[in-house]
Parts: sequence; C-alpha cells; structure tokens
Amino acid sequence: MLYERLKGVILVRGQETREKIMEAAIKVIAEETIEGLSTRKVSGIAEVNLAAIHYHHRSKDGMLIDLARYILNNYVLPRLEPLIDSSKQPVDLIRELYSEVMKIYTERSDIMVSLVYLWLHGMKNRRIREILINARADFYDRLDRAFGASMSTRRASKVSKRMLTFIAGKIMEMSVDGEMPDEREIEELSKMLS
Repeated sequence: MLYERLKGVILVRGQETREKIMEAAIKVIAEETIEGLSTRKVSGIAEVNLAAIHYHHRSKDGMLIDLARYILNNYVLPRLEPLIDSSKQPVDLIRELYSEVMKIYTERSDIMVSLVYLWLHGMKNRRIREILINARADFYDRLDRAFGASMSTRRASKVSKRMLTFIAGKIMEMSVDGEMPDEREIEELSKMLS
C-alpha cells in the first residue's frame, strides 16, 4: 500500500518536472529561437537540475521532439478538435477555427511562435517533422469529413487544405509583425474559403 502511494507521488512529481521543462523551453524559444535554446538555460528557467532534463528528454533534440507533442496535445488540438462538427456550415466552422487560433495566439503567443520555430526546425529533424505532419494530416482528415457533409469530397479537401495553409501563414505573419486580424478580416476569410 505504501509503495503504491509513493509510486503515485513520484509519477506526479515527474509529470510536474516534465511540464516545467516544457514551459521553460517554450519561453526560451519564443524569446531566443531554437538556436538560443540549451538544456542549461531551460534547467535554470524551470528551476530543475540539468540531470532532470537529461533524464526526461536525453538531449536538446529529444526535448524539442517532446515539445512538439506537448504543444499540440496540451494547447492546440484540445482547443481546435472540439470545434470540428459536420453539422456546422463550412463558413461557420472556418470562422470558429480561425477565431480560436487567434485566441490561442492572443493568450499565449509564445506557444504559437514556438510551434512556428518547431515547424521550421522540422526541416532538420525528421521526428519533429513526422509529428507535425501526422498531426496536420489527422486534422485534415477530420476537417474533410466535416466539410464533406455539405460539399463534395474533392471540394472539402481543397477547402480544408486552403484554410490550414492560410492560418499557418497568418500565424507566421503575426509572429513577425505582431498585427492581429480584426473581426471583419476573419469574416471575409471564412466566406472566401468556404
């Protein structure tokens, strides 16, 4: 019985340490890019010893691979996936998804900026690229099915790809110039893409 309780405490502490490391990595990347990221900087910001980072992630690249999953699974997909509903009109679905991405950016621009840097780093790191491409493909499939309820399969595929490409471009643009789209732009985009 005591072993089970201690095991549970250790698992919780391990998870807390992992989250501290991930949040510190996000902060460093958003402020200094991936090139400025080091396990030593992350350990200082996260207030964990360097050995904890090596235990959880083995290396800087291991940390980046885990960070890609962490951002997608904790910040992006939980907010976007519930919005995908085939009973919605395409224009409404596009508007809601685009608005939600803008809310995420407004609340935590560091998350979206880190995701952009991870996407670019994926050109060097095959595993990061696979994680992001697989997440995008799964998201495309869900969007295609939702759009497919009110348009042809071919058109649904084009609309979902066009929408995600536009949103990714907008996130990159906002990361550079910091300008947020207004409601009118969101409305025009949702009509144009559907």
